[in-house]
Amino acid sequence: MSLDLKTEKKTTKVIEKEELTLQNVPKAVNYLINEIAEMRAVLEHIESQLGLGVDKHRPIEAERAAEILGLTKNAINKMVRTNRIPYYDKGEKIYFFEDELIKWVEQSRKGTASEKYKREYDEEDDF
Repeated sequence: MSLDLKTEKKTTKVIEKEELTLQNVPKAVNYLINEIAEMRAVLEHIESQLGLGVDKHRPIEAERAAEILGLTKNAINKMVRTNRIPYYDKGEKIYFFEDELIKWVEQSRKGTASEKYKREYDEEDDF
């Protein structure tokens, strides 16, 4: 039983088909390992560019929360005192989670005028 293994030469961009035999299995495995390594490197680069590969669910302090939200530390502390921002307290220390702050901001999105008009127009069509 034989399988076709497609290999691509990067210099000529020509796809060659080789019959997969017991003798060329190590070559095929090596090729696949290299391809996977290249894909992993590209994926890690994309993740780092988009900030996806970074763990955002880690505790941060008020200074970092202020930096993320573009506020002062005093504004953050006032929001904590009035329970207007999600936070955790451990002893006398206040902590936040970056991903929770981002979700909190996203939840307060206001719709644009055109979105509001479209929503009202769609509701009128329901009658």
